[in-house]
Amino acid sequence: MTTTPTKQTTADLDDLACALFRPLNLDDLLAALPGLLAAALGDGLEWRVRIAADDRPFEAPALAEARWQVSLPLRHDGRLLGAIVAGSRKAVAPDWWDEDRAGRAASLIAAAIDHHQRAARPAGRLASQGAHLRSDLAAILSHEMRTPLASIKGYASALLLEDAYWDEETRREFLLAIDAETDHLTQLIEDVLDASIIEAGALRIEPEPILLPHMVRRAIDKLALRTDRHRFVLSFPPDFPAVMADALRIDQVLSNLLDNAVKYSPQGGLIVVSGRVAGDEVVVSVADQGIGIAPEHLNKLFERYFRASTNGRRVAGTGLGLPISDAIIRAHGGRIWAESTVGQGTVFSFTLPLAPRDTEPDPEGS
Repeated sequence: MTTTPTKQTTADLDDLACALFRPLNLDDLLAALPGLLAAALGDGLEWRVRIAADDRPFEAPALAEARWQVSLPLRHDGRLLGAIVAGSRKAVAPDWWDEDRAGRAASLIAAAIDHHQRAARPAGRLASQGAHLRSDLAAILSHEMRTPLASIKGYASALLLEDAYWDEETRREFLLAIDAETDHLTQLIEDVLDASIIEAGALRIEPEPILLPHMVRRAIDKLALRTDRHRFVLSFPPDFPAVMADALRIDQVLSNLLDNAVKYSPQGGLIVVSGRVAGDEVVVSVADQGIGIAPEHLNKLFERYFRASTNGRRVAGTGLGLPISDAIIRAHGGRIWAESTVGQGTVFSFTLPLAPRDTEPDPEGS
């Protein structure tokens, strides 16, 4: 960029330092630099700024029509970030030119450029990651929705056949399948919406005293209707205390963990949900006797869209249930984690704060 300022001024370098960090991004800074340089170092010169590229050797710019010019390297923390060139059509430097002052100005500008470059890098990575995650989500949803939609279409079409007779038991079986697949689709959509809410930082909870054993029993009763290979055991002490939590959100966490236990124990087995008191919080655990999860996958379980494989095969789902559960528990001030042994099973545990002693939960609502 080249400019020829006309206003004579000798603004202090402190003013330059303040002005350098006002632009919102690097492009704005580069656009403002010629004017800032003229104000800080003196008028009557042409200025050109070039930023070094990471992938090729750097050469300072040149002013073709200048008879006198000087290059000011932009260095910060040992890195060459670019250069500024000042030039004049006269053969000698202006009387007011101060090499030391120009060098200090170049150092300030280099620091500002480094600041804006560092600020831009995380945003660029996040944008790239966001695009990648959206692509993954679109692929997952297209795959996960295809099967239930095909089932719904197939069963509904069969029921509508005019020349086919279905007895009452078969009709009920078809309708139950349609109902189950519809619930599956609804859960997929709710997971995506919840993930969007969490990503936007808009997750809200409404804590109240609740009785976890009651909630666990209801969650087990719902899931037991979908499997005849698993046996569920509820293990809470009779005096298990109330906790402060959002009933709807904790029901969502319990459903996710129970569903996960069923998915990762495809041959069936025992699923135990237990609770214990630990200081001023409670610990709830969901243990299965399934295939287990490899150690290298444990730290990825709460990443969005990640699904550990079972014997080399991907488990159905969006990979959003555990990340959503993690966000919900964190919003309550708790924590969630997994422990697993390959071939023996997995235990998911989470904590919640105890309710104050002077509060009484509503058994009907909890």
